[in-house]
Amino acid sequence: MGKRKKRRTEADQPAAPELSGILRLLCEIPVAKLDLHGLTRAEADAQVRHFLAAHRKSSKGRVVHIITGKGTRSDGPAVLPGVVDCLIRGDLRSDVSERAGLHGGGGVALRIARSRVRPRSN
Repeated sequence: MGKRKKRRTEADQPAAPELSGILRLLCEIPVAKLDLHGLTRAEADAQVRHFLAAHRKSSKGRVVHIITGKGTRSDGPAVLPGVVDCLIRGDLRSDVSERAGLHGGGGVALRIARSRVRPRSN
């Protein structure tokens, strides 16, 4: 006769580790995606500004994805990843609390800031 295996219950299972930081950001399902494929530098700039302005109000603390593509079909180096990176590090830095490149490249995951820090006026 064979030995019976003891049934495992949820209590027997080790607790899943709590995700934090970039891993948590990349694992969260985005509330919205913006695809910039085929746009010019100026068009992409305007679209990103409009997209983040809309989500600044409605998606505080939530994750959005901006798809730039890798630039493999471009005549020269990829332009759109640089445009998005400059905006996020520059004018729109107060709208974003976390950012991480998407797996495989070609996009970025952003967490919308919970509160917008306004620049001081002197």
